[in-house]
Amino acid sequence: MSLTEFKVRQAKPKDKIYFLADDEGLSLKIEPNGRKSWSYRYSLEGGAKRPRVKLGVYPSMLLKDARSARDEYKLNNYSFNGTINKKIKSFKDICEEWLEFKTRNSFSDEPRCGVIQLAKKCLYKDIYPELSDIAFEDVKRYDLVAVIKKIESREVKEPVKKAYSYLNQIYDYAVAMGYCEYNIAMGLNKILVNNKIKKNYPYLKQKEISNFIMRLKEVNTHPIIKKALWFKLYTGVRGAELLLSEPHHFDLENKVWKIPALHIKQFRRKVILGHDIPEFLVPLSDQAILIIKSALEWSHGEKYVFFSPRIKNKPLHFNTLNTIVRKMGYGKNELSSHGLRSTFSTILNESGLFQQNWIESQLSHTDKNKTRASYNHAEYFNQRIEMMQWWGDYIEIHIKKRLY
Repeated sequence: MSLTEFKVRQAKPKDKIYFLADDEGLSLKIEPNGRKSWSYRYSLEGGAKRPRVKLGVYPSMLLKDARSARDEYKLNNYSFNGTINKKIKSFKDICEEWLEFKTRNSFSDEPRCGVIQLAKKCLYKDIYPELSDIAFEDVKRYDLVAVIKKIESREVKEPVKKAYSYLNQIYDYAVAMGYCEYNIAMGLNKILVNNKIKKNYPYLKQKEISNFIMRLKEVNTHPIIKKALWFKLYTGVRGAELLLSEPHHFDLENKVWKIPALHIKQFRRKVILGHDIPEFLVPLSDQAILIIKSALEWSHGEKYVFFSPRIKNKPLHFNTLNTIVRKMGYGKNELSSHGLRSTFSTILNESGLFQQNWIESQLSHTDKNKTRASYNHAEYFNQRIEMMQWWGDYIEIHIKKRLY
């Protein structure tokens, strides 16, 4: 029996998905959440299965429009022409297009933290299950709110923030491409529950250094992972700067580590775009030199100094360092590998022996308002030589405390 517009409008959702049949293979799909969409199921000569194709979403596509779309699909040899295809571009279609754009815009040089992979994971886990097949133009703001609230109900913080960020970026892209008139995801952050005070990375206090050293000596793991943590403690660098280091970056004779600007967080994008930014110079203490010499012996023949023991010519993953910190007995709220950088900064500042701008320079904290020509990565280098040796001696004192 043929459908009428009244029957379509009055169709109510049930516990499970069900279909209302019209003529010649056209049917209306009704989902438990009340969403309705049109599909066409047809037979092909010699085919064992009857394919089903989605035509559009009700009420954007009314019954008469769905019948016209079905007839046009048949006339076009069971394929969409450009007009219909454009009408039914799904939410997933636009998201995948955005991901492709984001990948191209990264110049195929994705950071090791895997920003694009994180976006894909969020889309496939949290967003696509709710919105994937809906026509993009039919997604409403309350649909996005429902996605955010569903993630938030798991009492997780970062996935909610990431989902909002990705949705906002997707709709900015869609507006720019002409797929919609305005960004309906804008301002979704205002509905996020902010019930936690933002905390800095947990780090070691002065009195905790000796215990950390003992645990690092005793933990059972690959030697190159231990050396990576030792070297991070001695230098206070970021994870990417440490793990992407290669043998030729080290001038052992002059006790200098020359970190390419490409590996430094705030300069990576500029370098990719073609800016000429000098290397960042890290003076190495006598103690750090011993660690890096040992690491270079272990990594002989490898591309990276702190290489992955499992994958040839790949560096350690930054999560590996945190895994070992957990294995050492530290909880997430007690210490992270990045917290060693905070430990370095805090103790140097508390010592009162060194000017803050020397410490900030060593941490490669640069004023964002500086022009490209004013970047000086050798700034306060002589002062930092003295400071880094003091830090190396400070760590050595704590090592000796554990021996006697």
